[in-house]
Amino acid sequence: MVKRYRNFKELGDTVVLYPDDYINDIEGEKLEDLCANYLDRGFRKIVVDFSETELVNSIGVSILIGVIEKVRERDASIYFSGLKRVNYDIFSIVGLTKHIRIFETEEDALGTGSKTAGQAVL
Repeated sequence: MVKRYRNFKELGDTVVLYPDDYINDIEGEKLEDLCANYLDRGFRKIVVDFSETELVNSIGVSILIGVIEKVRERDASIYFSGLKRVNYDIFSIVGLTKHIRIFETEEDALGTGSKTAGQAVL
């Protein structure tokens, strides 16, 4: 069963989160809270689809690093998808791309697209 809401979609033990257009401290904290809530509820895989995100600032990157650490502490998985080039470049400069799998599409991150979750494309 798929439950889809404005900013997230639940698929079994997986949730897809859709951040807004600008990830700063406020939006980053919302995303962090959502991830923590889903981990507390037993979700094992989080996909953050950045298709609607135009920019992630330095505070947003810092919050994302904290989210990745919390997901790993819970022995869960987190993938990113739909990154615009500018955001991919920011993540690459700060070294985030070395620590997380990034996929071109949400479907690829979910393993239902042409690339599986084991094949990062960016």
